[in-house]
Amino acid sequence: MRWSLRLGHIRGVPVEVHWLFFLLLGWVALTGWLDAAGPIQLPEVSALDRASAATLMRVGYTGLLGAGGAVSLLLLVYACVLVHEIGHTLHAQALGIPVRRIWLLPIGGLAQLARLPERPLDELRVAVAGPAANLGLALIFGALTVLGVMVGPQGLSPRALLQTAVTSIPPTLLGVLFYLALANAGIALFNVLPAFPMDGGRILRSFLALILPRPWATRLVTALGWLLGLAFVLGGLFMARTWGMATAFSFTLVGGFVLLGAGAEQALEHSRSKLRGIIVRAAVRQPTWVLSPTDQLTPSLATSAFTLGQPVLPVVVSERLVGLLTRQDLAAALERVADAPRLVAHVMRTQFAYVRADEDLWHAHLLLTGAELGALPVLEGETLYGMLTPADIHNARFGLLSALRGETPNFIFSGGNPTV
Repeated sequence: MRWSLRLGHIRGVPVEVHWLFFLLLGWVALTGWLDAAGPIQLPEVSALDRASAATLMRVGYTGLLGAGGAVSLLLLVYACVLVHEIGHTLHAQALGIPVRRIWLLPIGGLAQLARLPERPLDELRVAVAGPAANLGLALIFGALTVLGVMVGPQGLSPRALLQTAVTSIPPTLLGVLFYLALANAGIALFNVLPAFPMDGGRILRSFLALILPRPWATRLVTALGWLLGLAFVLGGLFMARTWGMATAFSFTLVGGFVLLGAGAEQALEHSRSKLRGIIVRAAVRQPTWVLSPTDQLTPSLATSAFTLGQPVLPVVVSERLVGLLTRQDLAAALERVADAPRLVAHVMRTQFAYVRADEDLWHAHLLLTGAELGALPVLEGETLYGMLTPADIHNARFGLLSALRGETPNFIFSGGNPTV
C-alpha cells in the first residue's frame, strides 16, 4: 500500500504528499464551513417555504465560501512549506548529497536526504536554508501587506483595515498577504527551536561541533531536546482547560515529535561512533554469488536470486567488477521479453556506487543508504571482495563480529543458474 501520492518532481526529486493530508483538508474545510455559516439547522418540513429555502441556500453558499477560503489558505501555507524543503534540497544537492524525496505531511514537510552532511559548516548551510527561505517569504508578504495598507481606504486605521481584511469571507487579497506573512514567520520560528529533528537542533549542533567533538555536541543538543519535548508535553496536558483541546493536543504532539527526534539522533550518533572504528573488510561476511555478462536472463535466475535473498548480483569479468544486476531490473527484463532470452550484459547497471575494503564502515553505511540498492560492492584494488549488506552493518553495530573474526571471511561463487 502506498502511503503517499506523487505530485511531480523538482530538480529530479519526487514530491509526494501523505494521504493523511487529505483528512486534514477535510477537517479544515469542515471548520471553515462552521466558522462561516454556523451549525446547520434544518427547518421543520411544514415550515419549508420559499423563505426558509432561500435561507438554506444563503447559509450553504456562505459555508462553501468559508470552506473554500480555509482550504485555499492551507494549500498556500503548504506551498510555503514546500519552498522550505526546496531550500534544504538545493543546498544539499550543491554539496553532492542526493535527496530521495520531498514529503508533505499533516504536521509539515520533510526533505529526505540520502545522508547527513559530515562537516559542521555543511550541516549549518543545509539546515539554515529552510528557515531562511520562509523568513524571506515573510518579509516579501509583509512588505506587500504594508503596501496594501498604505493604498487602502484612508478612512480606516491600519489595524481596522487589517482586521476587516482577515475576517472577511472569503478573505481579501490583503488578508491573505497578511496571513501568509505571519504563517511564514511562524514556520521559520518553529523550525529554529534548538532541538532535533528541527533545523534549530542541527544549527546549534553545527555551531557546537566547531569547538567540541561532534558526539559531545550531539549529546548537549539531545539533552536540550529532551527538556523542550518534556516541557511541550506537560504544557499540553495542563493547558487543555485554559487554551482548549486543539491547542493542548498540538503542544503534546510537538512534544512527542521532539522527544522521538532527540532519541533517533542520539541513536544515529552512537552508530556513527561505533562504525567509524571498523573497516569494511572486517564486516563483510555474506557469501556472494557473481554473474558473467554472458549469462542468460532466465526465470530460474530470478528464482535463484529471490531464494538466496540477494537484492543485488555483481557482474564480473576475471574477478573485476563491471556491473550490477538488481532483482528489480531482472524481473522487469523478464516481463518485457518473456520469450526472447537476453544476456546479463543487456540490462546490468554500469554506473553504481562502491566502497573500498579498507574504508571505515560509517562511510560505507552512508553510501549504502544513499545508493538504495540493498547491498554495496566492496573492492580490493580492482578485484571484487564481496557485497556489503545491511545485515553486515547490523552485526558490526551491535558487536557481533568478535565471534566471527577467526572464521574464513566471505566467499564468492559464480554461475548464472545454480541449483537451489
